[in-house]
Amino acid sequence: MADVDIHFQALDQCRTTARTLAGKFEEIGDKYPAKTADSSVFGKLTDSSGLATALDTVEKTLDDQLGRVAKKLRLVERALDQVQDNVRGANRAGGGH
Repeated sequence: MADVDIHFQALDQCRTTARTLAGKFEEIGDKYPAKTADSSVFGKLTDSSGLATALDTVEKTLDDQLGRVAKKLRLVERALDQVQDNVRGANRAGGGH
């Protein structure tokens, strides 16, 4: 383990970045899905109700994907924290600092 040079500051910066990005994706995701689209906003467009339904589907998909990204970033944050804890624990057990 003495040959391994772990840069805890880099791990911490990555963890902090993952946490920050997760928060931003969650913040964006709070706006989705918007209320159900009203087909009247499309005027006399043929099949405006179909377009409104498609828009609702896009918004629901966007909400789902933003949630997935935020969840994965939270998992990365926790994993990096665990890596730091494990390496520090191994160093202490091995007589390191």
